[in-house]
Amino acid sequence: METASNNRFLDPRALSGRAVFPYEKLLADSLRGFLSELCLINAGIFMSYIEADQGENINDIVASSAELSLKPGLLRYGHHATIDSNWGFPPEVSIDLELHHASLAAFFRVVFEAQSVGVHLDGILFREALGDPEENFQRFAHALSEARLSRQ
Repeated sequence: METASNNRFLDPRALSGRAVFPYEKLLADSLRGFLSELCLINAGIFMSYIEADQGENINDIVASSAELSLKPGLLRYGHHATIDSNWGFPPEVSIDLELHHASLAAFFRVVFEAQSVGVHLDGILFREALGDPEENFQRFAHALSEARLSRQ
């Protein structure tokens, strides 16, 4: 989890699969409103932006999909997206996203498959040094809670 060169980066590859799942579940639950809005985007148009490498259009879609559930400017397009397709099967679309909070930056992918949407955590860069696993998770949960718009 901790590397000699950077004791602020939580690398999911250094954790067991069971240790990563709570982070990904919390992230997906926190982004539920955003993901619902993103799923309403016309897939053909979205994929054409990916194919044409039109990052500004993708970033606009991300920002507009997030505006009802997340504070402005916290969620950003990570400047990488892919479309994986095989003849006769629905395409799989993956988009890199970044969540920037005052206490951390979370890097993750949203993967759209035929019947599901998944969230895969690529890493978390904390502003402060890593603590014990429970403390790291609580700091992540707190940042996600603060990123959401409060419901009136």
